[in-house]
Amino acid sequence: MAPNSYQALIGRRQAGTLTWRGPLVVLFARAACAVIAQAIVAVIFALRGSSTPWHDSEPWLPVYGTLIDAACLALLWRYSRREGMTLVDLAGFDRTRLPRDLLLGLALIPVSLVFIFGGVHAAGWMVYGSIRQPYFLTDLPLSASLYGLLVWPFIWGLTEQMTYNGYLVSRFQVLSGSTWKAILVISLVWAAQHAFMPLTFDPRFMVFRTLGSIPFALFETYLYLRIRRLIPLALAHALMDGATVLIPLLR
Repeated sequence: MAPNSYQALIGRRQAGTLTWRGPLVVLFARAACAVIAQAIVAVIFALRGSSTPWHDSEPWLPVYGTLIDAACLALLWRYSRREGMTLVDLAGFDRTRLPRDLLLGLALIPVSLVFIFGGVHAAGWMVYGSIRQPYFLTDLPLSASLYGLLVWPFIWGLTEQMTYNGYLVSRFQVLSGSTWKAILVISLVWAAQHAFMPLTFDPRFMVFRTLGSIPFALFETYLYLRIRRLIPLALAHALMDGATVLIPLLR
């Protein structure tokens, strides 16, 4: 029995080692960590004399995003350990299945893009009256862009998938006793986190970011509960996030 399987989680709930405490803390932790990490960058800009430090911090998400991941991984490690698990168990890494996971991850990219672009274009039309939408990952130095292209997406993709799929949706499913409720709650929170990444204090942009992310979040949580394989989802996620950093470099 895999440590993070449905049956294993049922057993830990019955034994009392799986409770609501960890999932409820982790549920909003990623958004909270995003605001704190962006604030750190804004302070740095303020100390350097910027007149708009918060605005200047916004494009730096691919750099300060690793601070968000570090905090989330620490929380996941803490609560997984209480269940007698490791982060490797949470990710479901299996070396013998790696080639198939890599192929599946690549195959998921075009399917995922349908939900991503569909959500973004629909949200753009609803919020801005056009399928065109604002793009915020711009004006980064080359070194920061390379970090965002080669390092950030792989840590980000794995951590985000571990947070919302490997940890949250699977535990909400067991604790609530309802698959559809777990998918709905986690998908909406997952989508809403994008309003804080980056936090712009622009209500229309924050609504756009949330609405545009809902279809992909629903797809990802449903798919994970169907296949229980995190590595393919993390790989596809990382490659697509890397592409968002690559776009400004090609302009």
